[in-house]
Amino acid sequence: MLPKIAQLEYDSSDTAPSTTVHKTYDWDFDAGDFRLSDGKMIELTGAEYLKVWIQKALRSAKDSLIYAGTGFGSEHHSLIGKSFNPAFSQAEYERMIRETLLGNDAISRVDNFAFSQTGSRLTISFDVQSIYGTQGEEVTI
Repeated sequence: MLPKIAQLEYDSSDTAPSTTVHKTYDWDFDAGDFRLSDGKMIELTGAEYLKVWIQKALRSAKDSLIYAGTGFGSEHHSLIGKSFNPAFSQAEYERMIRETLLGNDAISRVDNFAFSQTGSRLTISFDVQSIYGTQGEEVTI
């Protein structure tokens, strides 16, 4: 005989609060492959996890083939090669980067954007405030 649900007692002191575990594997962006130690992938947590996650998110075009349907990645790639007013482009880069990064529940704020143009390369620097502290980041387009 199955117990009656209404008669079951639940002791809330037996459970820990729900927390999200943030982790990823270390990635060598120059080589385009996982970093290994003794033939095994290196697991990252904390601020190291966040640094790799941010770069993966910003280097991936939103809903690209590998991430189709997940919403992962950034839309800022759509501005590359377009001739918009620089102020408009900068505002859009900020919006798109902020929107991408705030999709991670560990990140609470993205601000202090700075833009630096060298030839055809645009470097965007910014600060990311998260549960792991504040760290400076940048992406080069």
